[in-house]
Amino acid sequence: MSRDTEAPARGGWIFENTIPLRIGALSAVLLAALILSTGVIAWELIRSQERIAESNEGFHRLAIAGEADREFSEMRYWMTDLSVSQLTLSERRANEALDRLDESLERIRGFAPEAAETIGTQTETYYATALRAADAYTDGNRVLGNTLLSQARAASDTVDETLEQLVGDLSARADRTSKEARAAADAALKRSIIACIVICIAGVFLTWRALRSILRPMHRITDAISGLIRGERDVQLPPEGRDEFGRMSQALRALQDSQEKRRALEDEARAQRNTIMTAIETIPDGFALYDSDDRLLLFNERFRSIFGHVDDILTPGARFEDILRLQLERDAVETHDLSPEDWINERMNHHRTPGDGRREVMMGGAWIQVAKRRTPDGGTVAVYSDISDLKQKQAQLETANEKAVAANSAKSQFLASMSHELRTPLNAIIGYSEMLSEDAEDMGFDSAIEDLEKIMSSGRHLLSLINDVLDLSKIEAGKMEVYVETFQLKSLLEEVADTVAPLIARNDNTLVLDLEVGDDEIETDKTKLRQNLFNLLSNAAKFTKNGKIELSAARGQKNGAPTFRFAVRDEGIGMTPEQQAKLFQAFVQADQSTTRNFGGTGLGLAIAQQFTQMMGGEITVESETGVGSVFSFEIPARFSDGGAPEELEPVEGTSVLGRVLIVDDEEEARAAAARIVREKGYEVLMASDAKTGLRIAREQAPDAVILDVIMPERDGWSMLREMKADPVLCEMPVILATIVADREMGLAFGAVEHLIKPVDPDQLVSTLEAIADGREKDVLIVDDDVATRNLFRRILTREGWYVREASDGSRALTLLDNHKPTLMVLDIMMPNLDGFEVLKTVRTRQDLADLPVIVATSKDLTRAELDWLKANAGQVIRKGETGRSDLVAALSRHLDR
Repeated sequence: MSRDTEAPARGGWIFENTIPLRIGALSAVLLAALILSTGVIAWELIRSQERIAESNEGFHRLAIAGEADREFSEMRYWMTDLSVSQLTLSERRANEALDRLDESLERIRGFAPEAAETIGTQTETYYATALRAADAYTDGNRVLGNTLLSQARAASDTVDETLEQLVGDLSARADRTSKEARAAADAALKRSIIACIVICIAGVFLTWRALRSILRPMHRITDAISGLIRGERDVQLPPEGRDEFGRMSQALRALQDSQEKRRALEDEARAQRNTIMTAIETIPDGFALYDSDDRLLLFNERFRSIFGHVDDILTPGARFEDILRLQLERDAVETHDLSPEDWINERMNHHRTPGDGRREVMMGGAWIQVAKRRTPDGGTVAVYSDISDLKQKQAQLETANEKAVAANSAKSQFLASMSHELRTPLNAIIGYSEMLSEDAEDMGFDSAIEDLEKIMSSGRHLLSLINDVLDLSKIEAGKMEVYVETFQLKSLLEEVADTVAPLIARNDNTLVLDLEVGDDEIETDKTKLRQNLFNLLSNAAKFTKNGKIELSAARGQKNGAPTFRFAVRDEGIGMTPEQQAKLFQAFVQADQSTTRNFGGTGLGLAIAQQFTQMMGGEITVESETGVGSVFSFEIPARFSDGGAPEELEPVEGTSVLGRVLIVDDEEEARAAAARIVREKGYEVLMASDAKTGLRIAREQAPDAVILDVIMPERDGWSMLREMKADPVLCEMPVILATIVADREMGLAFGAVEHLIKPVDPDQLVSTLEAIADGREKDVLIVDDDVATRNLFRRILTREGWYVREASDGSRALTLLDNHKPTLMVLDIMMPNLDGFEVLKTVRTRQDLADLPVIVATSKDLTRAELDWLKANAGQVIRKGETGRSDLVAALSRHLDR
């Protein structure tokens, strides 16, 4: 970037940041004053130190001069003593004093060389003269000695005068230097005080100016903000600009504009709310909206009228639980034998997790249908419809239906009674006719034999009609039973062909058999199958002349289960589509001309259809006028009681192994599995869809569930997921029986085994027995978290483990009472009964004391807890991170052990 572009940028920053600039300038001025004053004071201090050092040096020199004076005096003393005493000691001490004097003179030469030179010269003269005088005295020449001493005294006086003058000069100079230092210190103190006062005054003034320039616009801004907060619209905003206050003013301008927009939006929202409330009020049903905390947000007048018995609490913000409790207090609802708290908990659970269903409840003396749905934000929308009139009409319809059923049952009972009453004399007529015919043949009354055979034929025909009526009445009354037996199909078909051969030949017809069954066996009601074939073949023989009638049978498959398909094809008169629509109705034939020309009551096909349905199959017809007809029906190779109710209550005392729930939308598959399971001593419950299966599982608590995956509305995967997420149902072993070959997925979802349709009976039985007895690699997972259980299950099933689950400690102990696994994976933090208590209970029981336990937890364990677990559990692993590999490794170690 060039200097031309940098300069405006710097200038722009200055204009946009005036507050730091003002504070920075103030700080810079104060700092500069502080630095200047500090510098001046420092300079004064240095000068004072110099003066003090100079004064100290003067006093030091004075001390040196004094010391030289003392040393000279001492030397003079000893030299004088030497002259008098003539002692060597005096001479030695005089020499020592002279040496010290020389040292002092060396120091004096540094500041007074001339004086030092004079003192040194005169001292040497004095010393030499005094020494000569001492020698003269030693020689006894006192005159010479006295003369020399006089000369020495003159040198001594010179030294004294020089030292005295030196000391005087040094003393005067030291006094002068000390006074100057004291005066300079006083002046520096005064200047420092003045400088501090000036700086303080300037700092206060400049600070006041800087704060005033910041606080005044700041007050204007805070006043504007307070006005905007109070909602005032005529707030005076400070002028906008490039500095901080100007930008704040721009922000306040934007805030003021946003407030105006918000007011406009609030007005619009208020108008929309009024529109919504108007629309809600037009709804004929009660409407209420609850927030995520189950508090009432809004409702219409219809809701208030429905809840008129608690009208005093219906205000926005009212808690749903408080409404329920007030309803209980005023006896406005029925609890259906539930305690008040249980009833409230049940209603609260449905309120928070309503699902897609509707509820009918008695409330305030009226029947109310309640439909609820969760909103995306966690609230609840509820619609309350008064269905008292519908309930009344439903009751009337039920009463009428009961009367109709009773009338139909009375009709069926009447027909059955009359059929029985007619059958008794008809049997006598037929018997006597046969006996008389034999007697007439023996007696040779050939003319009477023909008449007797006509009587016998008519009697048998009438008996057949009565039997048909009796069968139909039994079917309608629900008393027709199915007697299942296993037999060879080919022999039955050949028997039927031989029986109907005379009937086929009556109209010059030919019977052709097309049998592709070999030596196959079938398990069904032999009598009803034979009756069906008789009815269809006789029907074909009646409507065909000089033609061919074909009976065919072949193996088939339906929904993965083996079946047999039977067909009777004729070359008779055929039927129109309108005539085909009337088939299979009791006492109805194609049309009146058919009845006149061919006779019959129209019961044969109706009974054939009922028999086919009872055997688990269905019958169809294909026909073309003038060409012929084909009646065919298909039944399972293994009988299933699919015609029975969906839920079969177990018969007391018929099972010792356990109870099994079969969930499959195909009747044949349910019946086949039920037969296999029931033969091995299990009780059987059945359901045709997932919803019914879940209800039966919760109510009946079966020991195992055989589940189909492919089902309408709701498939087996979703049912399996819901079971594994349910704290109670997750413990039930589930066996998948489906045409979908995805074993790994089934085991990962929580099934204990995956069987492919058609299910092999031996494999199904062995699977149930394995569930009852356990397996070698059998593990119990105890964890209240569904996601954790799912994860562990996927890991363990992949490693070949048989997995059982418990959602808390209490259920785990119940499972351990029923079956001891190879080992247990145990969570610590669980409701009802935590992992510590479970482990304590396990270790106190003799039958479970040696059970290996792997503790898998996300709890931060204390040292004491960890030590206790290590002593009572096989291993402690952490959830997350390396928990998966740790779990597999721990399982492997315990299994090897």
